[in-house]
Amino acid sequence: SNNAGDILSFQYYDASTDEVLDVSTTYEFSANDILGHLVTGAYELIISSTVDLSIELIAGWNWISLNVIPEDPSIASVLSGLGADADFINSQASGSSTNYEAWGGGWEGLLADFEPGNMYYLKMLAPATLVVTGMPIEVDSTPVNLIAGWNWLGYLPQNPGAVSTALASLGADADFINSQASGS
Repeated sequence: SNNAGDILSFQYYDASTDEVLDVSTTYEFSANDILGHLVTGAYELIISSTVDLSIELIAGWNWISLNVIPEDPSIASVLSGLGADADFINSQASGSSTNYEAWGGGWEGLLADFEPGNMYYLKMLAPATLVVTGMPIEVDSTPVNLIAGWNWLGYLPQNPGAVSTALASLGADADFINSQASGS
């Protein structure tokens, strides 16, 4: 721009997915203005891009975790698209909830919200696909609290990775890991 006061918007090209993403940060143009500094820090542009997480569910018990943060993380909101086919959900840390939708109710129980890093055990009455839209979890800034003994660990990254890398910070404290999909 050459006109003071013009509002500039930005876009970001992600070559890994061949997508152009909108940047929520805007800038009001001012002649000879300098944004960011080599020593004191760069000017930050915030890319706000949601992703869809799709989980194929079978009739019976399913292990699930979310690697996105939905706008409304409540059990009722996230599982709403499954209707009465979603019957019961349990967590290691926050209790469980039962779906009473078939009787005119909704989800009831101690488990109220999905939390990053947690794994959940979901009982389905029929196969379905769970689709959750949200912001990708920032893995490096999302600690996962562990207890001594067995832990139900959710998967936070957006891409597959090596188990040895994921558990490297635990050292010898990590004794054994098992997965629903690939075994131990």
